[in-house]
Amino acid sequence: MSTLGGKIAGVRVALITGCYGAYDPVRALPEGHGFDDAVCVTDTPSGVGDGWRVHVEPRDEHPRLAAKRPKMLPWLFTDCDAAVWLDASFEITSDRFRWWVDQHLERDSFVVWKHPEARIDFGDEAAICWDFPKYRDYNLRGQVQHYVQRGMPRRWGLFACGTIGWRFDPMVKRLGSRWYDENVRWSIQDQVSLPFLLWDSGMPFGVWQANEYQNDYVRLRWDERPRPDE
Repeated sequence: MSTLGGKIAGVRVALITGCYGAYDPVRALPEGHGFDDAVCVTDTPSGVGDGWRVHVEPRDEHPRLAAKRPKMLPWLFTDCDAAVWLDASFEITSDRFRWWVDQHLERDSFVVWKHPEARIDFGDEAAICWDFPKYRDYNLRGQVQHYVQRGMPRRWGLFACGTIGWRFDPMVKRLGSRWYDENVRWSIQDQVSLPFLLWDSGMPFGVWQANEYQNDYVRLRWDERPRPDE
């Protein structure tokens, strides 16, 4: 497989985001972003900036769960061969972002951030989150116990999921489908379920070669977001 002009030859890559319940404003895309498709899946099209192909899909479940469908099942919303998911709280800050994504997707079919706060244990992540109001209705303690009972080792690794690279091969699609099911079954805290699924599947994966909080390609808009415990 070769990369021509920063793009993977023969592979069309989509940019995908989602927003339900007007939780985050979806920023306009920069001109010349370079992606073959750019899709925003939402129930509120009026809140989407310019440059996106808006896919309106009302859902009956909680907005936070509704947004997991395009995040974890992105192939349902584009005819491209691959995609990079961006949480709506991110914005692109470099015209080389597509090039950077392709460098990773050429090596790995699934790419996530290494956790930017140096945690490496899914149970520690759950313990930080389970008293947050947005997670109080979920059985995070039971979720952790279930994974431990299944043999999941502690301190195996922890990953941030605001930017995800996907090559749509069968193993990756199976991972995404299982990940979505875990969010439905247990909790929308997707950083807790992902390590278990990666460990359980044995699927190879990559990490973005940068820090989620400080890099040359995307910016997390902390100043415009609700607090994580709200």
